[in-house]
Amino acid sequence: MNKVATEGDAGFTFIEVMIAILIFSVVITTLFSSFQAFIHAGAAVKESIADTEKISAVFKRMHRDMEGVYGVQLPRYKKPAFNSEPDPFRLTGSEEIVGGQTVSYLVFSSSAHAKTGMDPRNGIAQIFYYTKENDNNTLDLFRGDVLPPYPEEPAGCNDPVLCTGISGFELLFTDKDGEQYRNWDSDSEEFAYAFPVRIDIKIVFGPREQETVFETAVGLMSQRGVVE
Repeated sequence: MNKVATEGDAGFTFIEVMIAILIFSVVITTLFSSFQAFIHAGAAVKESIADTEKISAVFKRMHRDMEGVYGVQLPRYKKPAFNSEPDPFRLTGSEEIVGGQTVSYLVFSSSAHAKTGMDPRNGIAQIFYYTKENDNNTLDLFRGDVLPPYPEEPAGCNDPVLCTGISGFELLFTDKDGEQYRNWDSDSEEFAYAFPVRIDIKIVFGPREQETVFETAVGLMSQRGVVE
């Protein structure tokens, strides 16, 4: 005998089906949003780790360069007289505008010369740190390294890139009394013809509202006494 369908045996109503679909849509949307957030967070962490590893290598190179800083000591060193040639081993730090940003520029001599196949010699190298704007409207940090005779300015053609895609490069120079300066000249009376005792280094990634800052400091071993 066939059973007659009653009202209680009826399937889902249209309203119930629509409510179920709505709930399912909310759950799926929430899960998808959470998944996207997880993916983005993972990508951000991966990018942060890559930046940290890259900057660690850059800072290691800069520490080696600056810890090997070379300066002529007394009594060989003579403070510059009027119209005399500047000390070829002087340390000079300054600021310049590159790509609309104020960035640091540094020149010094160091025993940490990086030999290349083009020039296998050893010796005291003149090291340049400077920046250039790239095609992505960010900055690249370069390292120049030349043996005597020293040029007045870096050639900039074959210098290796230390770091790409940065938005800031800042150096602070500390004297023996703890005073800090944004520029330095070891051939100047203003700085007592001395080298700074420490250089603080800051490299920045990203725009100001989302910037990631990496910092380190290097103590300089090469010092000379009071120049009369």
